[in-house]
Formats: sequence, C-alpha cells, structure tokens
Amino acid sequence: MAHRAGMLVSRIVPVLGLLMTSVLAAERIEGRVSEVYEEGRLLQVVLTSASNSFAKGERIDFRVGAGDHRIGYQGRLVAGNAVFYSQRWHLESIFPIDGSQSKIVQVINQQLQESTATKTRRKALRQGDYIPNFGMLDQFGRFVQIKQFRGKPFVLNFIFTRCTVPEMCPASTTKMIELQAKAAANGWDALDFVSITLDPAYDSPGILNEYMEAFAIAEGNFHLLTQSNPSVIEDLLYQFGILTRDENNTITHTITTFLIDPNGKIVYAKEGPRWSVDAFLEAAQPLMD
Repeated sequence: MAHRAGMLVSRIVPVLGLLMTSVLAAERIEGRVSEVYEEGRLLQVVLTSASNSFAKGERIDFRVGAGDHRIGYQGRLVAGNAVFYSQRWHLESIFPIDGSQSKIVQVINQQLQESTATKTRRKALRQGDYIPNFGMLDQFGRFVQIKQFRGKPFVLNFIFTRCTVPEMCPASTTKMIELQAKAAANGWDALDFVSITLDPAYDSPGILNEYMEAFAIAEGNFHLLTQSNPSVIEDLLYQFGILTRDENNTITHTITTFLIDPNGKIVYAKEGPRWSVDAFLEAAQPLMD
C-alpha cells in the first residue's frame, strides 16, 4: 500500500508545475456533457455560455483525466477549466453543477456558513459535540449531505491528494484503508469512512476518483468529498479546528481523526498523524453491537 501511495505522489509532483501553469491560462467554461467517448478519453460538451475561445452552443470534444472519464457526467451540466496544450483542448477541474440534491446542498451550506460565523476557534468541535450538516460532492460526482451517513457510525478526517509528506495524508489514508479492512473482517459493514479534501481548488471529484484508484480504496463505504465552493471547506476546517497554511506551493496543516456515532456525535477523536487503528476499532466496538 505504501508503494501505491508513493506511485501516486510520484505521478503528481512532476506535473505540478504544468498543472499550475495550465490553470493560470485556463478559461472557465460551462456546458452539458452530450457524449462520453472511450477512445481518446474524451467528453463532448455542448457549451451553455460563451468564452474567449468558444461560442454558446458549440460542441467541443475535450480530453479529460482518467477519473473524470470514469465518472463521465453523461447528460449533466458541468463547469471546468478549458486549457489548450499538446495540440488539443483539455478540460480540468471539472465540477458538476446540476444533479440530485444540488440545490438542497447550496441551502445547507449557507446554513453552515451562518453557523460558522458565530463560532470561535475555542469552540471547535470536540469529543461529545454534534457535527453540523453540510453538503459535498463525492468521488463519483454525486451530491451528498453528511446527514445521509447518520444512522450508522463513520470515521472522518481531512486530507489532500497533492500532499507529499509521507507521514501526513498518505499515512492517514493508508490507516483509514487498514481500518476499513479490519472493520470488514469483523463484519462491521455499517462503519463508513469519510475523507474531506483540504484542497478543493485542485481536488475535483475526478481527481478524488483517481486517488481512490491509486490507493486501491474499496469504494462501497469510503467517501472522498470535495466542494466547488472553497468557502464551504474553510467553514468545515474552522468548525473541526483544523489549521492550514499555504506554504511553498503546498498546504501545511494539522490532523485530527474523528469517530462519529449514528446520531452525529463525536465519540472519539485523535489529534496528529500517529493515531492507532486498533484504538479506533476499540472505540467503535460499542457502536457496532
């Protein structure tokens, strides 16, 4: 598993400069996906608005990343960065705009923002507190509310896919996978796992889908979450007491892993990257009986 994590980092880091340059030159476009082509890893998008390079109603075949191609977004309205390189147009940072619960999620996140505005850092969520509802997109481009996980326990943490510090996000994800495997071995099918990105500017659903593949994450009860609106992530970091700082083209951050009970209450939390899988299994045991 550590080898897979290393492979992911080695793929991300060499192209980081290219990706950042691409975003600077990108045109933000919106359109509806009309076709998904297997050959060439293409999405055909009918543009719903004009841009510097395209006219409204124009059909453009964009090359996309492997994760975005797996999701497909057939028939859905999407927004993304159109970038021209390697003699063709690419579409990056794709986020769906429509879909089930999209409007509900906007309302929920507005309520989250209002709730966060009244909090102080000293009142960050701790063991014994109930977490607020919030709306996200998962690694398949589906809108979800965190309250959809209520009724069963779940483990929650914050990571980002471009993290290159082995003992931070890669180690946290590896531990979550180990915890998932041990829970399955115990027959704990009701235990879910939730990882929220710290880097929504890069971690679109398609990128999270690639991360899932690179780490060979069993997808059934493991949810990688992002949001096109970065203020939602900022509100969550504030609520959960996670500190971040942009530094040298990366994000330095604190780590806390939370165990949430079926009613949405934090019943166990561990700060730092050196948390114990067995300790979380022990804490989860009463919730599984």
